[in-house]
Amino acid sequence: MRQLGVSAALIAFAAGSFTSTTVDALTTVRQDAGATTTLEVIGPVDAGESQVEVVTETEEVSLPHGTVTESDPSAMKGEEKVVTQGEAGTSLVSYEVTYVNGEEVSRVETVSVVVDQPVDEVVSVGTLVVPVATSNPTGNRAIGKELAESMYGWTDGQWQCLEALWTRESGWSHTAHNSSSGAHGIPQALPGSKMASAGADWYSNPATQIKWGLGYVKNRYGSPCNAWGHFTSVGWY
Repeated sequence: MRQLGVSAALIAFAAGSFTSTTVDALTTVRQDAGATTTLEVIGPVDAGESQVEVVTETEEVSLPHGTVTESDPSAMKGEEKVVTQGEAGTSLVSYEVTYVNGEEVSRVETVSVVVDQPVDEVVSVGTLVVPVATSNPTGNRAIGKELAESMYGWTDGQWQCLEALWTRESGWSHTAHNSSSGAHGIPQALPGSKMASAGADWYSNPATQIKWGLGYVKNRYGSPCNAWGHFTSVGWY
């Protein structure tokens, strides 16, 4: 209040004459573009023919939210999805505003207080790249392609993910065996004896191994592409 009165006096002095007039302080509220503005009138000053008024105005200001991106190895490369909706924040800003004959001549920000912090929008961006599948697969790949479609309807892109996954794991060899870990077969079940749930011939029958592997992928990841995305991200599935 003391500083605002001094500002008014200086403006009146610059206008050429100064007469102090005491007026009770008053507060008014006006609506401007959807935001409530509070006006605290400090008091008018009679400066000859000029009427100078210094007021404090407080406005609610919207604070825009930011955007954060995160990688999603289970989604196709470039595919975007909003994970968290962004929310704008709000702040209250006070200004010392000077009017001469009803027209604003200066506005100085004095106080700014954040009421609600903005919430960033989070967008996931897919990074999954699916290798091109082998044309006219033969041998164990052909068995895998047929079983993937008949058991779970996995064709096209899902088949490409499955072929890539087990190419990296075993090269689709039903005799592939890791002597260090004990992982065995086309899906590299660890230990290999897990595949006995799909058939007693799990050690040497590629179809038995594939059936078990397809069930594992379905139950653990939901789809071959989800499993492939996990594999490319951490190196195992």
